[in-house]
Amino acid sequence: MYCMETSWPEVQAYFKTNECVMIITGSLECHGVHNPLGVDTLVPQALAQRIEKQSEILVLPALPFGYCDYLKGYPGTVSLSSETLRCVVQEIVDSLRAHGARRFLFLNGHGGNLPALEQVALRLNTQGDLGVIANWWQMAKEIDPAWGGGHGGGEETAAMLAICPEIVHPERYRDSILKPVSENIQTTGFKTVQFHGVTLTMPQPVAALCDNGWTGPDHPQTATAQWGEAMLEAISQLLVQLISELKTVPLKECYEDQ
Repeated sequence: MYCMETSWPEVQAYFKTNECVMIITGSLECHGVHNPLGVDTLVPQALAQRIEKQSEILVLPALPFGYCDYLKGYPGTVSLSSETLRCVVQEIVDSLRAHGARRFLFLNGHGGNLPALEQVALRLNTQGDLGVIANWWQMAKEIDPAWGGGHGGGEETAAMLAICPEIVHPERYRDSILKPVSENIQTTGFKTVQFHGVTLTMPQPVAALCDNGWTGPDHPQTATAQWGEAMLEAISQLLVQLISELKTVPLKECYEDQ
């Protein structure tokens, strides 16, 4: 059931027998020169469409903005502060709780959203409700290690080829080279470097060290629509099972005052 397409009496009736809600969180940010800015929103939206057909769950419209300060140097990227994102998601949750929602599945498409989502989910689980975060790209890697990847690389590009190939540009596939900090400090990711084989955390503005915007071991040229379809189907089936399981989990006592 899509909340956007449903009247309030129907939502009222839903909450009389069901406490589950899905909140989709994404971002609007660079994913390489070959991918659209909306990858992190479009992929979980596509997963939600598959799940909604097989599960009785209220699906909210996707939140298309997240925390992505690392990528603000690329035009079109829109970043919310982590605290602003937390407040927005928390107020969405509070609104739904007022009408009967108690079990929340956050279907997340962007790693930068995690600190905010974890705070909201912890509050839910502390006050006796249920909050679970599903990061689709991490699920993919654990279902099949061959599906794992970086940012805007083969994994995410494969998902986009399965969803809407017309907005992916294979003719733009090219290497993405990260500039080193120095001769001995090699940049290995958006916030990691290596010094003499040891990984250190060093958050950097990505546009200053990369003229493409994707990173990781999975080159976009390895992506296929078949890979993306198999990956999305496996993830959606697992989440359908998860939703059924969440409905059986006993809600716990409130821990807020303990």
